[in-house]
Amino acid sequence: MDNLDHPTPAQPELGDLQAQYDSLQQLVSSLLLVLIVISGTLSIFLLRQWRFVKADLDERTPQAAQMLMEHTNNFAVTQDFVKKVAEYGRTHPDFGQIAAKYHLSDMLVKPGSGAVTSSLPAAVTGKK
Repeated sequence: MDNLDHPTPAQPELGDLQAQYDSLQQLVSSLLLVLIVISGTLSIFLLRQWRFVKADLDERTPQAAQMLMEHTNNFAVTQDFVKKVAEYGRTHPDFGQIAAKYHLSDMLVKPGSGAVTSSLPAAVTGKK
């Protein structure tokens, strides 16, 4: 009973294992080279896109600043108009119903909310 025959699995030859190892090493090296080429290509593409976007942004920044200043000026005029209409609505009860219907008093800038230009960048407001 002590003498059981256990067939040992066939051991691959050392030369076969060495060939598989060399093949695997060549495959890993090739994949690393492909990864370097792809990441380099992606880096060049992203660099070109960054240059195009930066040039476009530099071109449009003055126009955007001008539009923002116009909006700020118009907003102040609009707020002044709404304030006058709300005051008129308080003094004239007939118009007060219309002002209440359109919530004109709610559209006014609340005291303590800050100036309109406080959220503007320094380049737009003229501060440096």
